[in-house]
Amino acid sequence: MDVLIELLEESSNLYKNFLELEYKKYDTVIKNDVETLDDIVSKEQAYYLKIRGIDQKREKLLDSMGYKNMTLKEVIEAADDKKTVILKEKYEEFAKIIAEVKKISDLCKTIIKVRMHRIDRAIKQLGENENTYTVQESKNKTKSLLLSKKI
Repeated sequence: MDVLIELLEESSNLYKNFLELEYKKYDTVIKNDVETLDDIVSKEQAYYLKIRGIDQKREKLLDSMGYKNMTLKEVIEAADDKKTVILKEKYEEFAKIIAEVKKISDLCKTIIKVRMHRIDRAIKQLGENENTYTVQESKNKTKSLLLSKKI
């Protein structure tokens, strides 16, 4: 169980750092700083890879302990060990961090959706067609987009 406790601590630390990045992302979205947002999205991708690595490590650990296809919460409840109390505390800390990450991420998504809706409405008011986001052939046979889908 000591290895699982260490893994939960490692996961919590990783998600704490990711949470700090999410708060920076939120501030950047509020300030409408597209360049900084692009940099943050690149950093997020690195965190996603690290998170995926930790998840794989956790799955291997649980498999080796005989808890295949069980969630951390189920493992903690099923464990009959004197370190179960510590595991529960670490799990609760980890769950709180994840809930906060989800909350701030959802706020960012909402703000971005509202802004995209405003952009769509402004484009329609300018008299653009419904197919603003589709690729159209220009006179010189090159393809172009009015707005990038990346945004």
